[in-house]
Amino acid sequence: MSGYSYTPPTNTANENVSPPPLPEDPGPLRPEPAPPDTIDNYKAKKPVGWIIAIAGVVIVAIVGVIIATNLPPGPDSTPTPTSTRPAPATPSRTGGLPFAENSVSGYWKITETTWTDTGVRLSVEITVDSGTLYYDFYAYDSKGQDRIAPTWGAPSDLQPGFVGPGQTLVGTISFTVDRQPLTLVMSSRNQTQLSALPVEG
Repeated sequence: MSGYSYTPPTNTANENVSPPPLPEDPGPLRPEPAPPDTIDNYKAKKPVGWIIAIAGVVIVAIVGVIIATNLPPGPDSTPTPTSTRPAPATPSRTGGLPFAENSVSGYWKITETTWTDTGVRLSVEITVDSGTLYYDFYAYDSKGQDRIAPTWGAPSDLQPGFVGPGQTLVGTISFTVDRQPLTLVMSSRNQTQLSALPVEG
């Protein structure tokens, strides 16, 4: 067939589309910049490992000492003797009575009673806890009516006097009286009765 020509179709949709741009060339790889040069770069490194090791040894040693001191002594071990001082003798607080007046207080008792043909001799012990005791003595007969004064002299050395705090006084008191139950009275300096003890006849 003469006079006929073929024209191929054109893609009108892609006429204005441009190809994507190529990525820029980053160039050769560059090394990381070096850290700034400061005086800290030249300091000696702390030996952290040695410190931990030494601390561990110290802790183990302390634990060992604690365990060793808490263990009971072995059969062959002997206790170390320690010097001990004897405790001061404390007067007995039995067989007597306490006394008190204002700031004065203490304890007293009859430690021995001896009857003779002429009367009775009493051994007395007085301990003052606080204050100063000014003491005197007298006795009542069995009926509690007649007041009997002590017989002063050789057989009676506990004459009126005083005792300071923390002191103990021991002495004897004699009464010229027929054998009978008596009541021994300890009085203060102004003759106020502080306490009374029975005397066996």
